[in-house]
Amino acid sequence: MHAIRTALILIVGGASIPCRGALAQEAIQRVTLAQALESFAENNLALQIARSEWSEAAGVARQLRAYTNPTFSLVREDLGRSGREYWETTAGVVQRVEWPGRTSARGRVATHSVDAATARLRADSLRLAYGVREAYVRAWLAEEAEQTVRRAASVLRTVADAADRRLEEGDISTYEAGRLRLERLRAEQEVEEAWLQARTARRALAGSIAPGTDRHEVGPSEAPAGLPPAFTVVDALDALDERPDMEEARRELDAARARTRVSATEWVPDPTLSLGYKDQADGFSGVAVTLNLPLPVFDRGAGTRQGASARESAAAHRLDLTRTLAEIDLRAASERYDSTRRRLEAGGGVMLAAAEALLATAQGAYAEGEMTLLELLDAAEAFREARLSALSLQSATWIAYYDLIRAMGTEPGDGL
Repeated sequence: MHAIRTALILIVGGASIPCRGALAQEAIQRVTLAQALESFAENNLALQIARSEWSEAAGVARQLRAYTNPTFSLVREDLGRSGREYWETTAGVVQRVEWPGRTSARGRVATHSVDAATARLRADSLRLAYGVREAYVRAWLAEEAEQTVRRAASVLRTVADAADRRLEEGDISTYEAGRLRLERLRAEQEVEEAWLQARTARRALAGSIAPGTDRHEVGPSEAPAGLPPAFTVVDALDALDERPDMEEARRELDAARARTRVSATEWVPDPTLSLGYKDQADGFSGVAVTLNLPLPVFDRGAGTRQGASARESAAAHRLDLTRTLAEIDLRAASERYDSTRRRLEAGGGVMLAAAEALLATAQGAYAEGEMTLLELLDAAEAFREARLSALSLQSATWIAYYDLIRAMGTEPGDGL
């Protein structure tokens, strides 16, 4: 019996992971959600890429409005025969003249293209901001989960220490003491895992709001308290046409239609006008006017018109597809949020309070000698499971709320 007892102490009781709850706390910067979003707007690399892509699209659209540059020409001809010299000098400007209807159509293409790029930037911004809010809530959950398992592990350490003393006194069996030490070891492992998950979540938050800086870990300074506002499926679907991806698809279709109108006129070539001045050696000089008009004999722009028509058709189908996918997205986000919100409202707060009351009651009963070590162990386990479930439900509700806001193409109200 003594050998078994000694082996259990060496194998189980002697292996534990030191508490690291306060490790590197000074390196953690605390921010509110508003501060996190402000830092995101200034530093997020993906958002900067989206802005650069918008600027590129705006530049391309701006170029569509540009007129063809004029061409300056200078021709000098030195001629001679039988010792007589003769020369001609011609200076002129050549300009391609675009038909007025084509110019206005190109302007409409540019306008719709810029509007589409702006809507795409807004969609990217909403999606990335949702990612920041999700990372913020997940970091809060990871830290709360770490604190929860630490509290449960602290109770298990107390239970295991008491088991060692009572085993020496012969009050409990070797089996009971061994089981309690195993539970303590499992709890210590869980604490280590929770600590790592919290660090990972803080790093993810830091990476989304301050990449490339010395802020390696950023933690939330406030909790997502209470219930977010209620929305129905009807409320969500009412925002369908307000989504930025819908706006982008509509503007892309408008731009494609404008391109079709441009291509419809390309069978009529643009004329080229040349204005010049000619000076000759014999004293003759004057203005030279030339008009060049390509004849649409071989190339009548049929391929260009076909391509433009196909792009317009694709843009129309893309708008229909975007609407279908957006409706699916809105319905799914709304139903997920409604489900988690109802569950949180019905039992989230009750579960947290019940978990705290259960642990306090169990600790009090054990101190009074009214509860066994195994019963206290079960109470600690029930506390941990209940509190983690409640915290997970609370975070899932807020994440579902932010996802619904993203799907509706809007921004949350005041506060979280």
